[in-house]
Amino acid sequence: MRSRWTPAILATLLVLGLAIAGCGSGRLPLDVAASATGNDVNPVARDQLVSGGTLRWPLSRVPPNFNDHELDGPGIENDSVLGALLPRPFTVDAAGVPRVNKEYFESIELTSTEPKQVVTYRINPKAVWYDGTPITVADLQAQWKALSGSNPAFQVASTQGYDTVENVAPGRDDREVVVTFRTRYADWRALFDMLYPASTNADPNVFNTGWKRRPLTTAGPFKLAALDQTARTITLVRNEKWWGRPAMLERIIYRAMDADAQVDALANGEIDFIDVGSDLNRFQRAQAIQGVTVHRAGASNLVDITLNSMSEVLTDVRVRRALAMGIDRERIAQALITPLGVAPAPLGNHLFLADQNGYQDNSGDLGRYDPARAGALLDEAGWRLTDGVRTRDGKALTIRYVFPAQVTQEEQTAELVQGMLSTIGVTVSLEAVPVNDFLQNFIEPGNFDLTALVWPGTPFPISFSKPIYANPRRGPQGRLDIRQNYARVGSEEIDRLFDQATAELDPTRAVQLANEIDARIWREVHSLTLYQRPDIVATDTNLANFGAFGIAGKTYEDIGFSVKPKS
Repeated sequence: MRSRWTPAILATLLVLGLAIAGCGSGRLPLDVAASATGNDVNPVARDQLVSGGTLRWPLSRVPPNFNDHELDGPGIENDSVLGALLPRPFTVDAAGVPRVNKEYFESIELTSTEPKQVVTYRINPKAVWYDGTPITVADLQAQWKALSGSNPAFQVASTQGYDTVENVAPGRDDREVVVTFRTRYADWRALFDMLYPASTNADPNVFNTGWKRRPLTTAGPFKLAALDQTARTITLVRNEKWWGRPAMLERIIYRAMDADAQVDALANGEIDFIDVGSDLNRFQRAQAIQGVTVHRAGASNLVDITLNSMSEVLTDVRVRRALAMGIDRERIAQALITPLGVAPAPLGNHLFLADQNGYQDNSGDLGRYDPARAGALLDEAGWRLTDGVRTRDGKALTIRYVFPAQVTQEEQTAELVQGMLSTIGVTVSLEAVPVNDFLQNFIEPGNFDLTALVWPGTPFPISFSKPIYANPRRGPQGRLDIRQNYARVGSEEIDRLFDQATAELDPTRAVQLANEIDARIWREVHSLTLYQRPDIVATDTNLANFGAFGIAGKTYEDIGFSVKPKS
C-alpha cells in the first residue's frame, strides 16, 4: 500500500514512468480485447500450491536506501522489497479499501473524536522483530517522532499525517498504542505504513544512513539472505521466525535490469514476470512467449492534460474551457489503450480512480467533446476565426505543448491534441524536450502551456491530492509556492473544502466533500483527466496470487507456483 507520494516519487513516475510507456502503432484482434478489472492475479488457494520455489523479480534498480521514509527511500523498488519484510497496519483490496492487517494488529480503531481524535492500536502479541524484540508502542512512538518534522536532523521524505499527531502513548500495556491527534486527520489509516523498529528510528544517523547498504531487520514472512551490488541482486528467503502463515515460496530473488532487457529475460526463463506498462511492443512480445499469461487491471495511476493557467494565453478561464471541450478524450483513450487489449473509458474524476469507492464522474460539459461550444467560448474571449486561425489583436492563438522526447505514447498524445485543436483554429506548437529535463526545467518552473502528466492513485486520495490542487500562494519573499500544482490554479473554496475533507472522520461525508472538490477543480479547468492507465503484467502461467494488482496490495506469503518450477 503506497500511502504517500513525494516529489521524488513523482519525478520517477512522471519521467521514468513515461519513458517506459511508449507504444508503437498496430492493433490487436478484437477478440483479445477485455475490460481492465480491479485486479487480475490468478488467485489460487494455498493448499493447491507447491511449497517452495524461487520467484525471480525484476527491478529497475537496487534501492539507494532501504529506509522508505528517508529522503532517498521512497520508490517502487523499495515497495517491492520491503513489502516482504516490514509491518504494514493495513492491507488494501482491489477497490482501494484498507483493512486491518491481523498479522501485526489485532485491532485498529478510531476510539474518540471529541474533544480530540484518538486512534487505538492493539498489536498482535506474536509480532516480533527478527532479533526477538517484541513490536511495541516504542516502535510507533519512535516513528512518529522521527517523521513529525520536529527534529530537522531526520532527513524525512514526508511528514504527511505525522505532523497532525500530538502524542503516542501506551494504553493498558506496551502492546496497546494510543495515538492522540492535535488536529483531526481523516486519513489516519495511512500512518505507520512500513513500520521500522525503534532501534533505527531513534537515532537520526541510523535513520538517514543505516539502511543504505541493506535492510537491517525483518518482521515479515521473508528475511534478507544476500545483497550483491555487483550482480545487482537481492535475495530473500523464508523467515523462520515468522508467526503467520508460512511463505509458499522458498525465496525471492530481485534482479535489477534495464527495461529493454526484461522481455528477453522472461522469454529465456531468467525472470518470472514483467511489468508491461503501456508499451505495445512489450505487450505483443510477451503474448507470444509460451508459458506466459498476460494479466490486466486498472492501474493505480491516471493520465491528464495539465493546463498552465499562468501562461499568457491560458489566464482566461474561457480559453481553458474551450481547449478542454476541443479535446476528444475518448478518441485519445481509444488510440492509446485499445491496442493493449483493454476497453478504455475517459476518467471523470481527479481524486478517485474508476474502480475506487467514491468515484463519480464530475466532468460535466467539460468532459464532452464539443468543438462548436469551444469555438463559441474562444469568440467570447476575443479570439476570432480568420482563415482557419484564431487571432486577437493581430496575434495568432498558439499553444506550446511540451512533452518528453523519445516517448512514443506521449508524442502520439501530443499529435492527437494538435490535430483536434487545429479544427477550432488553435495552433499547437509541439516541443519535445529531454526526458531528464522534462520535470525540473519545464513543468516545475511553468515553462509550458499544455502537457500530459501521470499521477499516482492512493487508498488515501483526499489528503494526498491536496498538494496537487491547493491554491498556490506567494511566500514572504514573493516566491510562488505551488507544491505540486503544476497548473498553478485553485481557489479559496477548494482549499476550504480540502481542509474540511481532510478533517472529516465520517467516510461518507468525506467522499461527498471530495467530490465537491473535484467538481470545483473541473470548474477551474486545472486539468483534463484522460484515462486510468492499465496495469498489464505478464507472468509465468504457473505463478499464482500474483499479476496485475491495480491499487490492491500484495500478500507475499500467499504468492507461489501451482506447478513446481524448474529452478
